[in-house]
Amino acid sequence: MRLFVRLSLVGLILLVSLGFWINSTSPKETTKLTPVTTSGLCEGDGVSIVIDFGTGSQETAIEKCVENFTGNSWNMMAAAGIKVEGTSKYPVGFVCRINGVPDKSQERCIETPGIDNGTWAFYLADSGKWEYSAFGASSHKTKCGTSEGWRFLLPGELTTTVPRTTPVNHNCEK
Repeated sequence: MRLFVRLSLVGLILLVSLGFWINSTSPKETTKLTPVTTSGLCEGDGVSIVIDFGTGSQETAIEKCVENFTGNSWNMMAAAGIKVEGTSKYPVGFVCRINGVPDKSQERCIETPGIDNGTWAFYLADSGKWEYSAFGASSHKTKCGTSEGWRFLLPGELTTTVPRTTPVNHNCEK
């Protein structure tokens, strides 16, 4: 009986060692794609992102295409060179400011901004029309071929006030 147990243990050790050896010699993916950002909406693979500063702003809307990106919408904005800030209470859970809007004198971004100062609304489009997102930027995983939009809503504007850029959608080749 002892001999059987010893041989079983030796066999198990050999199998585990063989598994580690096979795993260490198997080809690994050595290239990781770097996100590429271009101005304008995507004409092919990628995620289109639109930042609409709203009717109360003189800022021109930002339109970018981000290719080779996997992750959440918050990180995609950073990859696209868009500066996003959360609140003191929710540093990456609630978008308070995008590229300096609203101004720090208008909104301190300590707590979740109230409707009295205006707020950013997040929209997704994978069917050719904007829909208010049930997800926040840090919990939404981006999807190639879709559009993501942000619109600054003034007090009194509803979430049905969508970004003014028509979203684009594509079937990605990947």
